[in-house]
Amino acid sequence: MTFPVSTPSAEGIDPAGLAAFVDAVEADPGIEPHGLIIQRHGRRVLETYWSPHRRGEVRLVYSLSKSFTGAALALAVGDGLLSLDDPVGEHLPDLLDGADERTRRMRIRHLASMATGHQDETLLFALAADVDDPVRGFFTLRPEHEPGTWFAYNQPPVLVLSTILHRLTGRRLVDQLRPRVLDPIGIGDLRWRRHGPGVDLGFSGVFTDLDAIARLGQLHLDDGTWDGRRILPDGWVAQASRPQITNEQRPEPDWSRGYGFQLWMGRHGYRGDGAFGQYMVVLPEHDTVIAFFSHAEPMQPFMDLIWDLLLPALGPAGPAGPSRPVDADGDAAVAARTSDLRLPTAAERTGRHHPLSAAAPGRFTRAEGAPSHLSITAVEVAGGHLVLHEDGHTTRVPLTAAWTDVAGIPASASAAVDGSGRVTVDLVMRATPHRLEVVTDPAGSTFTATWPLFPLFGAGVDGVIARMRPPDD
Repeated sequence: MTFPVSTPSAEGIDPAGLAAFVDAVEADPGIEPHGLIIQRHGRRVLETYWSPHRRGEVRLVYSLSKSFTGAALALAVGDGLLSLDDPVGEHLPDLLDGADERTRRMRIRHLASMATGHQDETLLFALAADVDDPVRGFFTLRPEHEPGTWFAYNQPPVLVLSTILHRLTGRRLVDQLRPRVLDPIGIGDLRWRRHGPGVDLGFSGVFTDLDAIARLGQLHLDDGTWDGRRILPDGWVAQASRPQITNEQRPEPDWSRGYGFQLWMGRHGYRGDGAFGQYMVVLPEHDTVIAFFSHAEPMQPFMDLIWDLLLPALGPAGPAGPSRPVDADGDAAVAARTSDLRLPTAAERTGRHHPLSAAAPGRFTRAEGAPSHLSITAVEVAGGHLVLHEDGHTTRVPLTAAWTDVAGIPASASAAVDGSGRVTVDLVMRATPHRLEVVTDPAGSTFTATWPLFPLFGAGVDGVIARMRPPDD
């Protein structure tokens, strides 16, 4: 299902301002951009990717998964399977044996709005309480506050929602969404890492492409309808996209405006987002959706760039329709500016441009005391490849200056060599937001393998390089 397209100026966007926004995103040293989609008045005015990332490839979106969980909750509420005011214990009575009274007063709306009353994140505590069933473990943790009175961004409540929705329907979240939401709005490949048999992770674990995020954002912008057909229950988006709990204790300007149902409020509009720079920003007052994949931490700077540069380019808030003359030359300039984007290669990042034939060959063991990725036990430089050895797995990474795909896994690599034969390989794990930097040291026959931003293992991504791929189903 092709999304309608247009040009920026035809939809009232200043092309020069849009180009300045892209320039600023690229210039920010804390943001490694991977993909950007902007939609205005129901039309896609920009879609671009920074190679080796590409259109149509699915990747882990971390907590943006929660917005899909919110859509599944919407269906269940609309079908009358539960209400937001149901006590959680009505749906999971067997898991609340011995729970305290505050926990027994917890309602579905508290799960969905991060308002269970717990002071902080509880995931590790829930796992410590019951490693086999963190849902049961979560219910052993007494909330420090009355449910509905305190915000804490918290993963187990969303896993509880996933568990309840599975019990009510007998189906995984992805299977609940496929015929009623995903297919009707044109989302093709979406896979969800499971917590257990039939239960999707809920708080994370969705693997999908940027187009899917833009479409989900458009569904919300259009009040849960698509091409005139109601997809989400009438009134759901209005509830989900307004503050259900305050969170002024958060220091970031766009994370302290309140939380809805699996959606953050912002200085403008609202959004779903995921760790390390995955965004679905919905701006109803400007009839605009922004979907962005990146490798970034902290995440506030990207939001600042939207408000400082993109928002002025959108013009004043108001009814749909162009508010400026069509600027064909400006539109062409934006298209040219965004037509062949790519991430800096290892040589460009490090400034090392010696011939790759100067790479010192040999076998290298992990440097003692280095914070290297532990699944990699040894690497070899031989035959134009860097060979990663993990227990039971071998991955051959081509030593090329340009970004080159790695056979057998969704990854791409570029390499650089310095005057001593030291090899640096940047390994982009395209099924995640992450990049691994592997460096060999010929002097000590050692290597390091470090993540600029360490993945959240257990949130949907495997700890073994050779297995960092979307789930099969």
